[in-house]
Amino acid sequence: MIVTIARCYGSGGKEIGKLLAKSLGISYYGRELLEMSSGDDGDVLYGCDESFQNSSFEKVDEQFRMQSDAIRRIAEKESCVIVGRCADHVLKDREDIAKVYLYAPQRECMRRIIRLYELNPDDAKSLIHSMNKTRGDYYFHNTGQVWSDPTHYDLCINTAGLDHGQCVELITDYLKLKKLI
Repeated sequence: MIVTIARCYGSGGKEIGKLLAKSLGISYYGRELLEMSSGDDGDVLYGCDESFQNSSFEKVDEQFRMQSDAIRRIAEKESCVIVGRCADHVLKDREDIAKVYLYAPQRECMRRIIRLYELNPDDAKSLIHSMNKTRGDYYFHNTGQVWSDPTHYDLCINTAGLDHGQCVELITDYLKLKKLI
């Protein structure tokens, strides 16, 4: 069983993914995939984490290829939760997958980001916009699809007003209905 989680910035996706993995007793992967996907010279290609900042398209394409290979290797050997990295697209042909998209209204994301990073509202709003644009651009570049389009996912959850545990319960209930657990 593989659960992929795409998430809007500030929706709690990383934390929910980690809690889900712990609850299911399976591995969690996110930024860790960067460390697992290294170039031919053995160096990790930092600076390509779901963005184009300070990177050429060639470097981003190479990083995506290596991350995709790492995602496929992991999916072949173990059940896990994978957050980001276009994993829903990379593993789209598998039958043992649940593709989840987490989002929240901007005001809820702003509250969370302000609380976590002690930002003022304008900076939080700007950061959320920037991160979501970067994730959307990265997804489109690597998949040719719109990241926030709900038709790419099996389950979309508005995390506003829910705690992380309730989100995990919703996802777990879906996994049971889909007979993945």
